[in-house]
Amino acid sequence: MKYKSFQRKVCILFSVVLILGSLAGCEKKGTAGNMGSAEEEDVSGRAMGRYMEEELSLPADFSSIYDMKKLEDGSIRMAGCSEDRESVWESKDSGISWEKVYDFPDEIQDNVRYTAVSPGGRIACAYDESRDTDMKEIFYMIEPDGSFGRIPFELPQAEGVNMNLVMQILFVGNEQILIGDAQGIFHLVNAADGSVVRTFEFGSSGKLYLAVAMGKMLLFQSDSEILLYDSETGERKNTGEAMQNGITESGMLRAADTLDVGESIYYVTEQGMYHYRFGGSVVEQLIDGGLNSLGSSSVYVNTLLMLDEGNLLVAESHTNEDAKSKAGLLKFTYSADTPSKPDKELKVYSLYENDSIRQAVSRFQKEHADVYVHFEAALSGEDGMTVSDALKTLTTEIMAGKGPDVLVLDGMPVETYAEKGILRDLSSVIEENKEKYFEDVRNAYRNKQGELCAVPTRFLIPMVQAGSAYYVPDEDFNTFMERAGVLNNMEPKEAVSRFWYSSSAAWRKEDKTLDESRVKEFFGKLKQAYGEPAAPAEENEDSATAGSAQPNRLAEDDIIRGEFKMLEGSWNVSAGLFGTNPDYALLLAVTEQLESGNFGCMPGQAEHVFVPSVTVGISSKGSQPETAEQFVKYLFSGEMQKISQGSGLPVQKEAFRSIIDGHQYEGNTSQVDLEEISFSLVPRTEEEIQKLMGLAESLKTPALQDEVIREAILEQGEKVLKGEAAPEEAAEAVTQKVNLYLAE
Repeated sequence: MKYKSFQRKVCILFSVVLILGSLAGCEKKGTAGNMGSAEEEDVSGRAMGRYMEEELSLPADFSSIYDMKKLEDGSIRMAGCSEDRESVWESKDSGISWEKVYDFPDEIQDNVRYTAVSPGGRIACAYDESRDTDMKEIFYMIEPDGSFGRIPFELPQAEGVNMNLVMQILFVGNEQILIGDAQGIFHLVNAADGSVVRTFEFGSSGKLYLAVAMGKMLLFQSDSEILLYDSETGERKNTGEAMQNGITESGMLRAADTLDVGESIYYVTEQGMYHYRFGGSVVEQLIDGGLNSLGSSSVYVNTLLMLDEGNLLVAESHTNEDAKSKAGLLKFTYSADTPSKPDKELKVYSLYENDSIRQAVSRFQKEHADVYVHFEAALSGEDGMTVSDALKTLTTEIMAGKGPDVLVLDGMPVETYAEKGILRDLSSVIEENKEKYFEDVRNAYRNKQGELCAVPTRFLIPMVQAGSAYYVPDEDFNTFMERAGVLNNMEPKEAVSRFWYSSSAAWRKEDKTLDESRVKEFFGKLKQAYGEPAAPAEENEDSATAGSAQPNRLAEDDIIRGEFKMLEGSWNVSAGLFGTNPDYALLLAVTEQLESGNFGCMPGQAEHVFVPSVTVGISSKGSQPETAEQFVKYLFSGEMQKISQGSGLPVQKEAFRSIIDGHQYEGNTSQVDLEEISFSLVPRTEEEIQKLMGLAESLKTPALQDEVIREAILEQGEKVLKGEAAPEEAAEAVTQKVNLYLAE
């Protein structure tokens, strides 16, 4: 991993995200496919026919598969990065086995940014020839036998900026390449002499387009439109209303291929795979992404290759840090004897979008072909629905017998649901291996009767990190808050939000109402540490919530934001959650930069606090209790525990260690060079591992998980720190509102 310029990497990443991630859509239903073609029914009347997924073995550990094409002789050429070498591979048996054809020339190893394979087996690539902070793109052509030469083409200078960057490269036929730049201009170039055949420009609207070549047809997609051109004449073609509406509804196109020289298109979106014949009136959904890896939030499709109408290959990259390879090859084969929709439907409900659950859904379905898992995240951030609204609707549906089977309880009143009999006892579902898990975390919601009504599958650690002038590990809340200036320059809402986690568990009385005196004390101590309010700061993109359409409160309170604030000198302490981005290397590196620096549990009115995350329960009124149990058990499997999706640390000790120990850097040490700090990515020492393991072992108290209460605390706490309300006044307002809510 090379870090030549942090700003340049951010620029490139931001542009790619804009191009590839700007659309999310609704599912577009259609027929099952063309091969036989529509769904058939069995003797019981069930619709039959579905593509079944299979993971193919690769010949080496691939970090990325750039592109692959089917050649005229039926073989497949694939370009990718395996074992730190860019290389080209060939398969003569539809992807079952592979042989290396050649490595990329040494002259262009390591800094290749974009690569495309032609139907004739040629490789075109954009190479980053950087000098200091300047970046220059050079284009090369590698012939089928491995010989190579430079393509005499340079991107035109971008107006108003220092450099122009390649954002996409693809073949149009075997002799021309289409190069898209950061200005949204596409250049159709003759590979032989570098001459520009034509350019495609789409005005100065600021839209970024993704291009796909279908034979001689070129399709360009932005976040709001589809454009179709004939590459030979440059003439714009009618996209067709069905195509326009189909892709708009199904989400942005990720990869595409054709079987008929461009008369039709097969394409993959986050909703699955589709087929459209240009000029037609119907877009067919061939594969429902909700039933396989195509719909997983952790999987990104790089390339689609149609072998024939009933068989296809998908090259994908994924975010499983514990996996040996970061890229994989999936094969989908049409099975006429498989029901088009699984027999069972399992409903999973969450207030918030959750990548860990989405990935679990995808993998669980892959192993259980008879189950369709429907995951609903209630708060989109776009429809105006509040947490209170969502919970009222949920309760109504549960009591009517129409609710979910599995509840992801983050932000919900877990104890209240348990008392109402909504949650089943999970004692018989969860494996009883006390040495294998952080037991105090797993048993966070075991009641006095010994029933386990809910189980966190992950957790986060509220932490404080600072030099010794502002923090000493294991000190109490009063001592920490009495230090002058300890919370200087924090935004009021941020300060309240962070210390909510380490104090909220101390506020509930025996009758389940809030203790007004403890809330008053909380506001008073925060005010003491915060001091006089600063002048209102202007809104800026550095805000933790800037640009966020989805409510993701855990990520907003990540300790990393505070670390960079400390390094730049604006904050005295970093307080927040460790676990949404469990980068232990950064935590240690920042600690070393501080004077007698250290980190530990966040002081609060409660002690040894952890934040339960991806907490699951099974509805006592669900229609699929056995399947729900299977799904909950799967969340505790080694496979799922070792996957980090930003939802917290695993409760399984082996998986926890795997995430923090830096084993992936063994023999492959990398250097991170940022403006504020530089550090090496290396395996952690046993002493470092045990320090964090010991911290996790000490955690015993679950933070309060009720988003309605949290919102009330944030609202009134911000007023206190801004000087708009006294602590006693704010505490009274909170308890009146919350106790009324708890009585409902």
